[in-house]
Amino acid sequence: MKINRREMLQGVAATAAMATLAPRQLFAAADNLAAFAGDPAAATKQVIAALGGMGKFVSKGDRVVIKPNVGFASPPAQGANTNPIVVRTLCELALNAGAKSVLVVDCPVAQIGPSVERNGYKEELGKLPDVVCTLVREPKFFVATNIPKGRHLQKANVLRQVLNCDTLINVPVAKSHGSALVTAGMKNWMGIVYDRQVWHTSFDLHQCIADFSTFIKPKLIVLDASRVMTTKGPGGPGNVKVFWRIYGGTDPVAIDSVAVTIAEWNGKKLEPNDVPYIKLAAEMGVGAIRNIELPVLPAAG
Repeated sequence: MKINRREMLQGVAATAAMATLAPRQLFAAADNLAAFAGDPAAATKQVIAALGGMGKFVSKGDRVVIKPNVGFASPPAQGANTNPIVVRTLCELALNAGAKSVLVVDCPVAQIGPSVERNGYKEELGKLPDVVCTLVREPKFFVATNIPKGRHLQKANVLRQVLNCDTLINVPVAKSHGSALVTAGMKNWMGIVYDRQVWHTSFDLHQCIADFSTFIKPKLIVLDASRVMTTKGPGGPGNVKVFWRIYGGTDPVAIDSVAVTIAEWNGKKLEPNDVPYIKLAAEMGVGAIRNIELPVLPAAG
């Protein structure tokens, strides 16, 4: 997948002011969060290295599941889906760390055929050994699961492979959302739930996102903010700002609260506590809200 000249110039302008930051500044402020800007593959590799390397999260022989946001039948430039270059890089790192297999999976909003043709994943992942990329919608792939700590959401039909893997990696894309305000890591889990429409129609959406986040436990979260849809999300097309940023960490609430600081969303500047599911998840012990903007280092190479 090629990066055009306009996008590259936008990314250079967005990150030029960060060029003087030293790596030590990242950890002084970050507490096991990392952020790099630049080429998506290089930035992803440096985020993982800053967090201790993929070997910290993937052991030899692991069955790894990577959950991107691939919900829409749109090309990467529109920012509706997780950048496939980021996902490919994580697959390569997982295999190099000794993973037995890597499954990249999502349950898309759009029809599977058009999604596969437009999202760029076939191009980026098609030739990787021991990597399977699949989009599923059939109920046979989901299993009824209790959510013990849920306040509203106490049961859900969850994708079986996610429940049975050794290492789960969440790879959302940051974008605007009409109902959730901002979508990042915790909301990305709706893509492994078959009956997710009830989150909108029968319950409070924000409480359901927080409830499910008490149950699902990824070992690693990598947030794609390379192309950020700041309006008309989640499907767009909307206004896309090119930041070429990749964030990583292990705290779902921290990652999502940092995501809120990336841009204005549908024309509004938000703080983490302005997004109800983030505040609820913090109250329920899922993680800690970060109220500072994470320094973003330029990626080398």
